[in-house]
Amino acid sequence: MGIFGLAPLLLVFPLVGVLFNGLVGRRFVEYNRQTGEKWSGWFASLMALSAFAIAVTMFFGLGAHEFHAETVVLFDWIHAGDFYVPWAMQIDTLSVTMMLVVTGVGSLIHIYAIGYMHGDPNFSRFFTYLNLFLFFMLILVSGNSYLMLFVGWEGVGLCSFLLIGFWFDRVNDKGETMNANAARKAFVANRVGDLAMILAMSLTFWTFKSLEFQPVFDSAVEMFESGHMVHFGAFEATLGGVLTAITALFLMGAAGKSAQIPLYVWLPDAMAGPTPVSALIHAATMVTSGIYLIVRSNVLFEIVRASHAVIPGINISSPDLVALTGAATAVFAGLIAFTQNDIKKVLAYSTVSQLGFMVAAIGMGAYVAGMFHLITHAFFKALLFLGSGSVIHGMEHGHHHISHGHHDAHDKFDPQDMRTMGGLRHKMPWTFRTYMAGTLALAGIFPFAGFWSKDEILAHASSSDEKTAIFTIVYILLSIAAFCTAFYMGRQIKMVFFGKPRHEAAEHAHESPPTMTVPLMILAVLATLGGLLNLPFLNNGIAEANHHHPGGLWLALEGWLEHSIQAFHLTEEGVIHLPHTPVVLSPSVAGISTVLALIALGLAFFVVYGKRPSSATDPDPLQRTPIWWMAVLPFDTLYMKGIIPLFNRLADFLGYTIDWDLWHNFVHERIIRDTFVGFANFASDVLDRQGVDGLVNGAGQVARWLSGGLRMTQTGYARTYALSILLGTVALLAYFLWPVIAG
Repeated sequence: MGIFGLAPLLLVFPLVGVLFNGLVGRRFVEYNRQTGEKWSGWFASLMALSAFAIAVTMFFGLGAHEFHAETVVLFDWIHAGDFYVPWAMQIDTLSVTMMLVVTGVGSLIHIYAIGYMHGDPNFSRFFTYLNLFLFFMLILVSGNSYLMLFVGWEGVGLCSFLLIGFWFDRVNDKGETMNANAARKAFVANRVGDLAMILAMSLTFWTFKSLEFQPVFDSAVEMFESGHMVHFGAFEATLGGVLTAITALFLMGAAGKSAQIPLYVWLPDAMAGPTPVSALIHAATMVTSGIYLIVRSNVLFEIVRASHAVIPGINISSPDLVALTGAATAVFAGLIAFTQNDIKKVLAYSTVSQLGFMVAAIGMGAYVAGMFHLITHAFFKALLFLGSGSVIHGMEHGHHHISHGHHDAHDKFDPQDMRTMGGLRHKMPWTFRTYMAGTLALAGIFPFAGFWSKDEILAHASSSDEKTAIFTIVYILLSIAAFCTAFYMGRQIKMVFFGKPRHEAAEHAHESPPTMTVPLMILAVLATLGGLLNLPFLNNGIAEANHHHPGGLWLALEGWLEHSIQAFHLTEEGVIHLPHTPVVLSPSVAGISTVLALIALGLAFFVVYGKRPSSATDPDPLQRTPIWWMAVLPFDTLYMKGIIPLFNRLADFLGYTIDWDLWHNFVHERIIRDTFVGFANFASDVLDRQGVDGLVNGAGQVARWLSGGLRMTQTGYARTYALSILLGTVALLAYFLWPVIAG
């Protein structure tokens, strides 16, 4: 086993951090807050960094062992008859990639949180939850079976609930517990996806008699090649049909964790939690769980594609449904972000949109492109979330500065409202510089990381040898989403960092401490240079020629991940046909996406939000004519009476009617929540109280009634017992003599 024997330490280190902060961390903080916070925060961060060091060790270990996967069995977990599932860690290039992202970005977020959470009364509890989240996320990505993955899957769901609702006692102006409600919404929405996961695992075990990844994939390939039918008692179904059901259920599970239509509703509300939570869970790790699930299950999805099986009723395959779901989510969330004024809500809908890019990529069979965007997105979106936290931190301190001596009790100041910001690039220079790097990466501007990963996805959609209408639709939708991304990020940059301060808090804001700005700088470097991970021609002529791409071209990330993505090898063997696309930069695709991004940034920065808003009370420029020079042109009437009202109505309709009234209020509140609460009340009041309790209490009452009757015969008087014996004797004589008398 060698170096891979260190793999269990990946789980041990975060668990030690949980035990330390959970048992004694609070005592350190209460005894001396200044030193106690350092002990608590830095110990948790050290455990995260130690796990990262082990992940790096696994990275080099795989390289030294020619990238062959290793399984590290910790103990026998479930062994019941033919059902055997060990508690084992699968160390391969895919799992190690996720380990590096989770622990690397997670460690930076831990360090950042030391400064951000300074002074919080539950400082050590927060770091307990962070380490616990890291522990379950590493179980999810390192498990060698769907069942072990599901343990981590449920664990991160629990930690998400705890972290989103960390400030559970905070209320808004209406007396509503926003954080607690957001935590419950996340928990319930994820349970819908979890039910689909349970059904998918049950069907997988019924079909393949195993839940371990490799036995399942090997059996699927063998059954596909032999044309084997799957039997369900007296019924039978094709393997393609069964795998269509399994993969469709996996998509629903992924939609819950990775916030896709229709289960995305929990993620925007989850921004109520502390900013490090937003960065850790909703940018870099938990929301990528669904992406990892589908990439890990690539064999099953590609067999469905190869078998030409379709979903009844909609007549498309489950991989195509994955691609369309991702593309639709990318556009839908991108349009909603136009109307948001909360700095974190903009990033939240942006996360939903970027996850749509990843889901669309893996639905098209572009597994490496999806993972590439997952990695770069972890860099620049964690940077943006932490940067927004730095802005909020600065605004809160600015408001605290002006509140001394003349604080208005009725002040409704919101440190996250972009309309109260402005001019912060002078007040918070390092936050501004790093935030700009993240913005340009997210917008897909050359040469930042997002340009390369987003372009690769668009290239797959436009240049794939799968010349189908589905791929064309996906390309168009993703191009629109890319334009939206650049526009709302240009809008955010303009409102937050440029112009004049629109509130006294912005005037008195100041830069965050080094524990917050140093992680921003590191992430800014990664967001800038992250595209080198899979840059075409980077290793041409240096490494061994990649057999997937003629001419000796070698892509670093693709060459690394091909050892874990079995669909590549099955394509070489002729078992399936994985859609291929050019691996060199597509000038047309890159040019179109770059021009769209620059136009969107220019429109947002110079035209629509050029010199507006000038005060916190000004209406959003999108609601007014944003182009001053159009007033002298005949297009003004068409623009003002046609385009602007149409766009405003569309944005409002999507943001409020579809997103809020339909998905949030009707689907979540009325259908999911009320159905859940109604069933819970029925189970409690009827099934439990009247059913179970009724049977138990009824049996007790019957026994009491019988015992009461019998107790009356026990008087303690000899004459009563003599009379009882006499009556018994008479009864027995009558019983035995009656046949004689009657005869």
